[in-house]
Amino acid sequence: MASRSCSDAEVTLLIIAGGNSRRMGDDKLLLPVPPKGIPLVRHVAELLLPLATKVVVVANDPDVCAAVREIGLDDIEREQDGVQARKLVSCLPDDAPGGGPLGGLATGLRRLDGWALTVAGDMPFLSAATCRYLIRRSDSGCDAVVPVLEGQSQPLHALYSRRCLPAVERALSAGLRRMDSFWNEVRVRMIPADPLRALDPDLRTFTNVNTPTEWEEARALLSQG
Repeated sequence: MASRSCSDAEVTLLIIAGGNSRRMGDDKLLLPVPPKGIPLVRHVAELLLPLATKVVVVANDPDVCAAVREIGLDDIEREQDGVQARKLVSCLPDDAPGGGPLGGLATGLRRLDGWALTVAGDMPFLSAATCRYLIRRSDSGCDAVVPVLEGQSQPLHALYSRRCLPAVERALSAGLRRMDSFWNEVRVRMIPADPLRALDPDLRTFTNVNTPTEWEEARALLSQG
């Protein structure tokens, strides 16, 4: 029997929007993205919305979560089978603040079935084609699909099955915070850069923004379309 890809199952877009913006000065998740001026976190959601059945945004601060709702993320819609369908969007605080992105992953996995397409909330150039490739590389023979660039794994641009949750929770209980701290307990499929580069030649999809300079560079590129 052929392995069942997660493209045949429910995929949730899980946006890890925790952390802080000390190097940015302002809350980077609410920075206006050209040309429409929508907040960065909503821009991230819209880039990948067609790939998911629902969206879960995890913030480590309830005030940030409230701000996400206020900016209208809940009104995102997509066209599905020729019909405009309201997408279920949830924004919720971290179950365990201080757990970093790993805590955010646990918070999201507890609230979904199937798979989580997991990305950081500060990645303005996410490629739907690249993420679709990751989805297609998943099946029942693995629990996570993680890109690797020049020997560096990209755990916040990856796919995780809910089957990872027990291992994630054990890692958190042990005081571990690294995103790869549970990988020795699950089946991780590493994806090399070459097939991803065919879809995104500059691999810009993996870019995040942490400083005003990085944001200005990203904004200039986004303004060019």
